[in-house]
Parts: sequence; C-alpha cells; structure tokens
Amino acid sequence: MNPSHPIFSDADLAFGGDGGDPDPTPVNLATSATPSASYTSPWESVAAINDGLVPSPRWGTWPETGSQWAELTWSSTQAIKSAEVYFFDDGGGARVPASWKLQYWNGSAYADVGGASGYGIAADTYNKVTFNAVNTTRLRVVLQSGQGSVGLLEVRAFG
Repeated sequence: MNPSHPIFSDADLAFGGDGGDPDPTPVNLATSATPSASYTSPWESVAAINDGLVPSPRWGTWPETGSQWAELTWSSTQAIKSAEVYFFDDGGGARVPASWKLQYWNGSAYADVGGASGYGIAADTYNKVTFNAVNTTRLRVVLQSGQGSVGLLEVRAFG
C-alpha cells in the first residue's frame, strides 16, 4: 500500500509563486502601463519612465519648468501601495525637482495618495514612498521644478 501524500496548492507548485515565502519579491506593475507626460523634450522619451532601464534612456522637460507630470495608465485596475521614482540631475538644464507627489485617478479626478511616507528628491537613486493602498487605473508623478527643468529615469509601482 502506498503512503498518502500531501496536496500542494497551485502557488506551491508555480514558478515564481510565493510558495510560503513570507517576503516574496514584489512585482513592478509599472512595466505593464502606458506612459504619458505633460511635456517631453524632443530628444527624450516618455517611454523611458517605465522601460526598466537605468541609467538610460530618460524623460525630461527642458526647457519647460513649473509643475510637470509623468503618468502610468493601465487597462485594468491595479492595487498600488508603494512607488519608487529615479530622478536625474545633469547639473545643467535638468535638475532634481524642488518637490513632488503622487496622485491617483479615483474614477472622476486626480487625488493625492493618502498617508505618504515622504517624498525624497535624491538624484541617481530610487526615492521610495509608501502610502495607503489605492485601486486605480492611473498613477501620476507630479513634479515641481526647482533650479531647472525636471527629469526621470524610471518610475516603479508596487502592490
């Protein structure tokens, strides 16, 4: 007689499934989104904000200043609770922003994410922000320029 065997869940059997791992690697939801922006310099690319490539290509707004935005749009609703934004500063026309924030589309308007952990403005690294989870089809990075125009290398979003 054969001994009984445990029944495994689909997650236990799947490659990349959590398999009981208490801290699975988060999936970057941004890579499946369509990027758009308030303005893109002719030699830059808005597609750079979610292409997964750092340090280049990049998105920038030179010579435009003031309030600028870069946005990710999904074809279906995403549950998002953190994001990482990678700024570049070329020491000339494109500088880190004076400030920035995240907004999400609530179905009728853009609203600031709630409970944001803080908005760092370091260049050449990911600036991580956690917030109260939102269910949305759009996530917008709103940037206020400082000493020049603004630019991003990458935006990542996590559920």
